[in-house]
Amino acid sequence: MAKRMKFSVVGLPHYTIWHLYEPSVDDIRHMEEMEMERKKKEEEEKAKADRAKKAKEQFSDPNGQWEKDKAVINNEAVKEKASADKKIQKPAVQVPKAPETPKAANAAPP
Repeated sequence: MAKRMKFSVVGLPHYTIWHLYEPSVDDIRHMEEMEMERKKKEEEEKAKADRAKKAKEQFSDPNGQWEKDKAVINNEAVKEKASADKKIQKPAVQVPKAPETPKAANAAPP
């Protein structure tokens, strides 16, 4: 129809130009529903962000405490290893050796 009126037509065939037509009641209802869903989603995201922020504020980051505990544990392990090494280096109670018999006495006559 536009070609018959000497207008140039650009775009897809059967393309509806929405701004030429008034939206129907169903279209308006659908747009209102979409708007309500968008607002509801935004409120949920905001509430989720608030809960996450509140949880983060209430519970401190445990990494600092973990580093302190780790250092204490490592120090205790080093001390325990050092004391174990000292015990190993000290000789145990020496057992006296059996007296040796003279070789001449044990030797058989030729």
